Amino acid sequence: MKRNILRLTIFLAVCFLSSLQILTAQNLSDEIVLQAAKPLVTDEIVDGLSIGYIHDDQHGTVHLGHSGDAKSAEERAANDSTIYEVGSISKVFTSLLLADAVVRGEIKLDGEANVPNGANIKFPTKNHRSIKWIDLSTHRSGLPRLPENFGDTTSLTDPYRLYDSKKAAAALNTLELPRSPGMSQEYSNFAVSVLGYLVAENAGKSYQDLLTERIAKPLGLVDCSVDLSEDQKERLATPHLTFGKPTPKWNWADLPGAGGVCVSLDDMMRFAKAQLNPPEGKLGEAIELAWAQHTNADHSAPAMGLGWMILGDGETHWHNGGTGGSRSMVLINRKEKLAVVVLCNTAVSSAVDELAIKMMDLAIGNMSKNLGQKQQQMGGSEADGKNDPNNLNIDADHRARLVGRYKLTQNFIFDVKDRDGRLMVGITNQPTQQVFPDSKTHWSYRGVKATLEFKLPNKGRAKSLILHQNGIKQTAKRMGK
Repeated sequence: MKRNILRLTIFLAVCFLSSLQILTAQNLSDEIVLQAAKPLVTDEIVDGLSIGYIHDDQHGTVHLGHSGDAKSAEERAANDSTIYEVGSISKVFTSLLLADAVVRGEIKLDGEANVPNGANIKFPTKNHRSIKWIDLSTHRSGLPRLPENFGDTTSLTDPYRLYDSKKAAAALNTLELPRSPGMSQEYSNFAVSVLGYLVAENAGKSYQDLLTERIAKPLGLVDCSVDLSEDQKERLATPHLTFGKPTPKWNWADLPGAGGVCVSLDDMMRFAKAQLNPPEGKLGEAIELAWAQHTNADHSAPAMGLGWMILGDGETHWHNGGTGGSRSMVLINRKEKLAVVVLCNTAVSSAVDELAIKMMDLAIGNMSKNLGQKQQQMGGSEADGKNDPNNLNIDADHRARLVGRYKLTQNFIFDVKDRDGRLMVGITNQPTQQVFPDSKTHWSYRGVKATLEFKLPNKGRAKSLILHQNGIKQTAKRMGK
C-alpha cells in the first residue's frame, strides 16, 4: 500500500496546477493510450497493463503485455475480464459502504464509531474526544498506519493473511492515541481495515456479502470481490514483485477493507461511470456523499471526500493502490467528464501513477513538463531503488555502527554483518543478501523492493532498524549491546 500519500499529492498538484508547458487538450483514444503505455512493457518495467478511459462521449480499454507468468505455460493476454488486485483503492469501496450506511440511516457520519461487534473492538479516546466514523474514512482518527502487534503474524510475501479482528481488538485495547481524533491526518491502513469490519458488523453481514449486495450487484460489477471463486482465480493476473518475478497474491483474514478488493477493468470502468453520473436511488446518494469534500487541505493532508483524495483544483478525485505484486490508480474529474483507470500486475512504485497522470494531463491540456524531473524534485519514491550505490562511500567505521542482530519477532531476526566492505543481511530461515546504500541510514535490496532504515544516535551503534516494504513499516530492535 505503498508510497507516502502526502508526497504523491503534492507531486500530483504540481503536475496539474503548476506545469510550465501548456499543450492543447485532445480527446483520449486507444492510439494515444498505446503510445503512452507501450514503453512500460517494451522496456520491461511492467509485465502487464490494463487501461481504461472515459472522456466526454469517448471511452475505451487497452491491454498490453501479459496477465500470466511469462516464464511459464501460463502466459496469456489480458482482457476486460482479467482480474487485478487494487490494493488501497479498496478504501474507496469501503468508504462508499460507509456512505451507503449513512444514507440508509444505519450510521451517523459524525457519530462515535464504537458499535457492538464480534471481536469486541473498542476505540480509545483522547482529551474526551471519541473516534467518529468520518475520522476513520478521512485518516484523521489518530490510529497508526499499522498496529503495534502487526509484525507478530506478518510475512513479507503475504502480510495481512493472519491479521484479523481479534488481533485488531487487542492492539486497540492497549493503544494510546498521540493526539485528539480529527486534529490532523495520518494515513492509516489500520483505520480503514477496522472501518470496513465495523460497517459490515453493524449491518450483520460479512464485508464480502455487504460489498456484493450494496455496491457490486447494483452497479453490475460482476468480479468485484475479496473472496475469489475458482473461475476468478483462473482470471487473476499473476502478481509480480518486479518485471518477470511472480509473487503470491495477498490474502486477507476478516479485515480486507483497506486493500483486499479485486476487480476487473470492466468493473472499474462501470465504477468510474457511476462516479461521473451517479444512478438514482440510495446508492447514487451514497456516491454523492462520498464524493463531497468532507475535510479541508491543511499542513498534514490534502482535502478529502470519504475515501477519495481531492487535488488542489477541487475537482479531480483520485486514489492509488498497490500490493506485493500489483499497482493501480484511478483519477476522475467530473467537470471534464474524464476518468482514467490503470491496473497493473507488477509492483512498480511510480510508473503506473505517472502513466495515469500523463493521460489525464493530455486530455485536460495541461501536460507536465517532465514528470520524472518533478518527482525527483519532490523527493522521488523510496521504493524506486534507483540510487547508484557507487556514488556513496560508506566507511568501515560507519558500517560497524550498523552491524548487529535486530529482533522483529521471535522468529524474524535480522543479522547484519560487514563482509569485505559489503553490508550483508541475513534473516531467520532466509538466505543472506547484500543491501546497498541510498544514504548512510537507508539501505536497499536489489531485486526485492525493500529498504532498511537504521535509527542511529549521535554516537554509537544503531538502536533499531525499520523494514520498509509494500507500504509497510516494521521496527526491529537491536539485541544486546
